[in-house]
Amino acid sequence: MWLIFDIDGVLIDVRESYDLATKFTAEHFLKFFGKNIEVELELIRNLRKKGAFGDDFKVSEALIIGALTGDLRKFVQDFPAGTGIEWVRETFGIMIDPKSIERVFNTFYLGEMYENRVFEFEGLWKKEKPIVRKELLEKASERFKIGVVTGRSALELRLAETILDFRFENAVTRELYTKPDPRSLWHLPKGEEGIYIGDTVNDGLLVENYKKTYGKDFDFLMVGQDVRDVNEAIERLLDIR
Repeated sequence: MWLIFDIDGVLIDVRESYDLATKFTAEHFLKFFGKNIEVELELIRNLRKKGAFGDDFKVSEALIIGALTGDLRKFVQDFPAGTGIEWVRETFGIMIDPKSIERVFNTFYLGEMYENRVFEFEGLWKKEKPIVRKELLEKASERFKIGVVTGRSALELRLAETILDFRFENAVTRELYTKPDPRSLWHLPKGEEGIYIGDTVNDGLLVENYKKTYGKDFDFLMVGQDVRDVNEAIERLLDIR
């Protein structure tokens, strides 16, 4: 049986890394367009949880477009759950160059590790902290086939493994597929039973798309809704009291 995790917000606290990189990226582009608008972290987190974005480049673009075309708070509040950047582009008739967003975002997140950085910046990834307890991952790996399906790149996965001091032998990064593409989940269990632990609507959509596409059952636990955190989820599955 498989136990598959999302990483960000589930295994690792990214409030001072990806969240800030998204904030800084959106504000960077808004200043370029002559808008001195603060992008609140609360809005970033709410939009990410509601939308089907796959990565924070698209979250950043959505925030930029939302702020350029009206009130950003209302944009996030009214955002249709389960939709993504395609809906934003079609609705507002605007698209920000994805490659430009990626370069700026990676400059903030990866810092000196990113060869194509736009300016010098110390990478925000260094601020990340583990949420999951290493000993629980190790115990889980003795009972389950362990894997991750993440919007991170392969490089970002390696950084996560450094922070967690745990290596994932089975992983799907955005170079292969992006969530909620059901192939990203099929790539690991290939029809075997399992549980996916995530923290966003997009994670739930991934599991639903997988079940519809392949006709195979797969369970989903949502952090913050079904369980308090990933540690509680693993403890339940291992029946640890």
